[in-house]
Formats: sequence, structure tokens, C-alpha cells
Amino acid sequence: MNTLRLPNLVLAIILGMLMCAAGPFNTAWLGGTALGGGHFPLAPFFISFFLFIAIATIAMTTKKAPLINGTEQLVIWLFMVIGVGIGYSGLAETFFLNITAPAYYESGGYRWISTLKPYLPQSWYMNNPEVVKPLYEGFIGGHNMSLWQVVLQVPWSAWVGVLLLWGLFIMIAYLTMLCLVNLFGRQWVENERVNFPLLRVPQFLSEALDAGKMKEFLTNRYLLWGIGIPVFIHLINGLSYHYPSIPQLPTLVLAGQYFPKYGLFSGFNKLQLYLVPAYIGFAFLATRQIAFSFWVFYILGALFMGILYVMGFNIPQSAMGINFGPNLARPAEATVIGATFVFFLFILWLARGHLVNVFTTSLRDRTVHQGEILPASWSLFGALAGIGCMMVWCFWFGMSIGGSVIIPIVFFMIMLVISRVITQGGLPQFMLTAAPSDGVTGVFGTRFLGAAGVAVTAVIQKMMFLDVQESLMPNLVHGNKISESTTSKRRFFIALTILLAVCICTAFCSMLILSYKTGLRDLQLEVETQSVLSIYENAGRLIDAPLSANPWISMFALFGALFMTVLVFCFYKFPWWPLHPLGFIAAYSKSMRILWVCFFLGWLCNYLVLHYGGTSLYRRIQMVFVGLIIGDMLMGGVWAIVSLYSGIVYPVFPELGG
Repeated sequence: MNTLRLPNLVLAIILGMLMCAAGPFNTAWLGGTALGGGHFPLAPFFISFFLFIAIATIAMTTKKAPLINGTEQLVIWLFMVIGVGIGYSGLAETFFLNITAPAYYESGGYRWISTLKPYLPQSWYMNNPEVVKPLYEGFIGGHNMSLWQVVLQVPWSAWVGVLLLWGLFIMIAYLTMLCLVNLFGRQWVENERVNFPLLRVPQFLSEALDAGKMKEFLTNRYLLWGIGIPVFIHLINGLSYHYPSIPQLPTLVLAGQYFPKYGLFSGFNKLQLYLVPAYIGFAFLATRQIAFSFWVFYILGALFMGILYVMGFNIPQSAMGINFGPNLARPAEATVIGATFVFFLFILWLARGHLVNVFTTSLRDRTVHQGEILPASWSLFGALAGIGCMMVWCFWFGMSIGGSVIIPIVFFMIMLVISRVITQGGLPQFMLTAAPSDGVTGVFGTRFLGAAGVAVTAVIQKMMFLDVQESLMPNLVHGNKISESTTSKRRFFIALTILLAVCICTAFCSMLILSYKTGLRDLQLEVETQSVLSIYENAGRLIDAPLSANPWISMFALFGALFMTVLVFCFYKFPWWPLHPLGFIAAYSKSMRILWVCFFLGWLCNYLVLHYGGTSLYRRIQMVFVGLIIGDMLMGGVWAIVSLYSGIVYPVFPELGG
């Protein structure tokens, strides 16, 4: 157990804040390699890796204890991960688009503006044209201004009210997530012994630092072999990007061309085979049952599409109605809605003893147990209070009573399930199959929310609960795991809370300064702008023409719930059962199009090593796969630095939007 020292916690907060501030400038302005982009982001690990080496070198030279111990290093890495997420796609990327689009596009002839305007709370938005127009178009001469000159001209006073309102809402949501994670933390860490594959590499480095064996770790021959593979691949391919005469090593095979567009195998028509060394490494470090389930359910899901086609269920996309995506277009994808609900109930059922114990002892037990950041009883009341505040917030701004109760619960229910999928499954990238509101409106219809409720749900969802590629809650789960190795849990909680508040302010300020300097229109946010406008347009269409419950969504959601019930029963009752329910939840996610081959290869290697060599061989060979992760990350960082000078961005990791 290590102590978290105050100076190092301050350093962690500062680095997290710097990551938060740098994200928009690097990605939206310079067009460089994304600092984040998933739940094992590039920049935080790249910086942490060399910080580990520097601290270990100083300790070895001075023959003293490390200036920053292993747990503090993990906290620094975690805080940078949180900062880079909030600073861009986790919050800031579309935030100002969300709260200014109705005002800026009002004169553009968009029909949804006249439809939505009576239902959009005025206090949510910046409606002053003198403030909004330069936000999109930049200050006159802004490109030639220094950042400090822009800071002095930003109309801060005009933004105070709106940003305070949204800052309060976001902070309530973040603290509610923290309470939920802590409430289930002991159950997941101590009772269920959940594996956290995305944490394994930072933990290896942390353990080597504390044991004084960093040199032995970094010179491990298996690790070096693993590092060498992605270094070789990306050295050749990166040079090929810059000098096209150099041939590339293929890491993507478009296999869909070998399958028909119609018939039993039509679901494989867009099949892609991505070979990403780091993702293979994460798959190897995941539990074998989960890695197996991810790629098997992806294949079965594609086959299910073909079976529906053969059976005559050739349902057009229009039959799915108007939804908020991100990619709910086929009826089979609606099975995830029901499956997610059942798996949430399964999480509650597994934790029933723990939750009952927390509730019954809440008035007298203030003990912080392993796997908790603060007493679970505080988290119980904090989560209930946070969700209650969200309900009041929704009702106050026009949502129906039923919608005000259901929508916040659905938001946090899905975030809890997705956090389990990402952290236990070791998914470095993940995208929702269906938006939370799609399940609610598909089953109950849009009238259940009311006209204002549709508008309120669309805005809140887009801002906090739809784009989960860098969402906060999975990172909080990792933070909960990291905290079990320290005695300074209260200090960790305070530092984490400060970080969240500081990062929200930093994200707002960073994006405002950049927008007024260059204009939102001139930033590389074309896709993000279209996604925001699409959300508003869909909300307007639903208000103009309210929809009843969608029978296709309801039917397939029910099928998904029944299928997940069988999966959960078999998984719980039969030790020999090979499939994990998490695989079905991820089957139709866009992320699995990239990850499924990597998980197949990782699972296959894991199986062969354990089957023929046992645990002794596994301990040695796992270092090869740790090396794959480190090598990929190092090359990603190297080429990111090169791109700042060359202007050519070599994508080491495939993007979900691609």
C-alpha cells in the first residue's frame, strides 16, 4: 500500500489540466494525431511511460526511493486520461455547438429551429448574435492575434450565466457517476474479481518501479520482441505515408468483397480485418471467455442478419423510425436495447447482498473497504441524490413526469453497463449501438416524453450520454481499482473531485479561446457539426410528427432481453459455459468491426499458450503482448510528434469514424 503525497497529487492535477487544455488545439486546430480517442489514449501513456523511466533512473542513480511511487504514477496516468477525455470528445468537442446552434443557424432556413424554439429553455443557450457570430467566424484578425490578445477580447461576462448553469449540471452528472462506480466498486473488485485488461500495462510498470526492477522489466527479451513488432510495422508504414515509393505492410483487409450482398452471408458484406498490435495485446490480457465471446458474437450477429434476410425479414431502415443513433439502422441491432436492460438487472442481482448490506448499515458504517474510494453508504446516498437532481432538472425544463423519472435512470443504467463492457472486456475503443433515448421512445413512443421532453433529452444526451469514446465513467472504474493500492483514499477522492471541476472549467475556456481565434467553422469539426445539426433536426421531426411505440424495435428488444436472460442463466449456472454476456452487448457496436479480428488472435494465442504451456509459459509470453501495446503506443507518439513538423498525419490506430 502506497501513500499519495500532496505534491505528486498536485502534479497529477496539473498534468490532467494541461492534457485537457491541449486537446482542442492539437486536434481541432492543428489537425494533429488525436491525444485521446479511446479508453487507453495515446498521449497520457506516452508521457507516463517516459515519466516511469525518468523516475526509475533517478532512483537508481541516487539509490533512494522513487520521487513518485508506483501508485502515484498510476494516478498521474489516470488524471491525464480523464483530462484528455473531458478536454475533447468526452465533453468540449461538441459542447459549444450544442448550446449555440439554434442561435447561429436561425437565419439559415432550418425548419427545426422554428419547431424547437418554443421548447428549448432560453437559459441553456447563448442567444446574443454579437457573441455567437464571432464564435463561429472568429474575431476579425483573430488568426494574427496572440492567444493572450484573444483571451482579453473574449466576452467572458456574457458566457458566465450559461456556463455556470451547464457546469453545475455536468458536475452533478460526474459526481453521480463517481458515486455509482464507488457503490459497485467493492462488489466488482473484491467479490467478482473483475479483470481490468486496460490497466495491466500501467500496473506492470508501477510494480516494476516500486520493486526497483524497471531495468529488468524493460530489458525482458519477450517484452523487446513484442515492442519490435509494432515498431517495425509502423516504421515501414509511416515512412510509406511520407514517401509513397516505399511499399506498405497491409494492416487492413477488406474481406467484404468476398461475400454476397444478398442471402445468408449478406451480413458479412462489409467485413473488415484490422490488425492492430496493441488491440491484440489487450485481447490476450483479457479473460479468455470474454475475448472468445467478443469475436464469436460479432460473427453470429452478422450471420443473424443473413438469417433474417433468408427468412424474409428484409426490414428497410425507414421502419426503424427516427432515432438518435449513432448507428441503429437495422432491426437486429435493437436486440442490444433489451440485452442491456437485462444485463443491468444481472449486475444488480449479483450485487444484491452488497447493496442490501450497504443500505442496512448506512447509518453506522463509515468504513472504507478495499475497492472503495469513500464509504459505500456515502456513495449510495450520493447516487440517489444525483439522480434525483437530474430528474428535477429534466422536469423543471419541460420534460413530462414519466420522462423525468425514466430518462436519468436509463442514462446512468447504460453508462454503468458500458463501463463494465469497456473495463472488464479491455476495449480500447467503444461506441454505443443505440442511443439511450432510442430504447425509451422505441418502446413507449415520443409522446411519453412530451414535446419539450424530446428537445431536452436530445440536448442532454448529445452532451453527456451519447458519444462514449472518451466518456468519464469507465475511467472512474479504473480509478476505483487504482485506489485499492493506496491508504490515502480520502485524499485521492478530493484530488479527483478537484480535477473534474478544474477540467470542466479548462475545457470551456480552451474551446472558447480557440473558437474566437479561428472560428468554429474553420476548425476541423465538420463531422461534429453535422452530428449536432442532425440531432436537432431529428428532434424537430419528432415534435412535428410524434411517433408511437415502434413495433420492430419493441419486438427485437424483447428478443434481445430473452436471449440475454438465457445467456446470463447459462453463464451463472454452468461453469463450462463458454460465452460471456458482455460479448452480445458489444456485438453490433461499430467498434467491433475494428476489434473482432484482434480479439480472435488474442484469444487464440491465449488459448494455445495456456493449453500447451500452462501458467509458467503464460507468464513469459504475456510480456510479448505487453510489448505489442507499448510498441504501438510509442510509435503512435513518435509519429504524432513527427506530424507536427511534416503536416502529414500517419494513423497508427484506426478511427471509429473511418
